[in-house]
Amino acid sequence: MKIFSFDAETNGLWGKAFSIGAVVTDTSGQEIASFIARCPITEETNPWVAENVLPQMERISETHLNYESMLKDFISFYMEHKENADIIVHMGLPVEARLFLDAHNLGYLGDWDAPYPLIDISAFPEIGTSVDEYNRKNALSVPECEGGTHNPVYDSRAAAIAYSNWVQRRNEKC
Repeated sequence: MKIFSFDAETNGLWGKAFSIGAVVTDTSGQEIASFIARCPITEETNPWVAENVLPQMERISETHLNYESMLKDFISFYMEHKENADIIVHMGLPVEARLFLDAHNLGYLGDWDAPYPLIDISAFPEIGTSVDEYNRKNALSVPECEGGTHNPVYDSRAAAIAYSNWVQRRNEKC
């Protein structure tokens, strides 16, 4: 079994993604593959994003010309790695859920290709709304990334580490 964890940075909570990150790990937590992409924000930039997110992401290069091409490449990465994987997000609505809705609407994703189920680990009471807090409480470290906590690869790794630890603890109790 693998863990496929992904995250996106968006232009406001309900805006389009301008950066997508993902990691795939094995059950021991070893990273098998990763994905990072960024595109320009084409609409008016959300003031909160301009003040809090973009300054941290300055060293994450734009890899795509637009949202659609970035999303298409993410979906290709997802399709390549989704088999035998728990597909996880942390607080995945509306941000990460929108990626799959948009991909389907653009014809990049078939009717039955979305993650079934999409596991939102924020619903686990032990993890809750902060994977960073869960990881700190359990002495779990997350490798640093350019852009810190506003790098979607960082968020993907943090969620994968928390989920892997949660699964291990649950299995030890059984």
